[in-house]
Amino acid sequence: MSEKLKLVLFNIGLVITIIGTLYWFMERGDEKHKIRINTVNNNYEYSKGIITDIHYYKGRTIQVKYKISEKVYEATLGWNKNPKDLDEGDSIRIRYSVEKPDLIISELEEEY
Repeated sequence: MSEKLKLVLFNIGLVITIIGTLYWFMERGDEKHKIRINTVNNNYEYSKGIITDIHYYKGRTIQVKYKISEKVYEATLGWNKNPKDLDEGDSIRIRYSVEKPDLIISELEEEY
């Protein structure tokens, strides 16, 4: 087998491996998101939290600190919309899972 053919086959294998790995990570992230949403929607309560950090670019993430039964939790979530123009330090409404209070849905997510 010529060196050129080996190099082409190696590059094709490398590209397939990288694409497969990226696809696997995306699917795993979607699965975790669905599990979180289903767990919260199964049995939930409402509460409020404080936005400790918010990013408006590259994925839109938000960090929320909240207190349930005298225990403080912190969650990092994605967000879809921000009609009230909430920012760091503002209060935010959340729904949390009664069984697993570390799982929440914020008012900035479509699923809320």
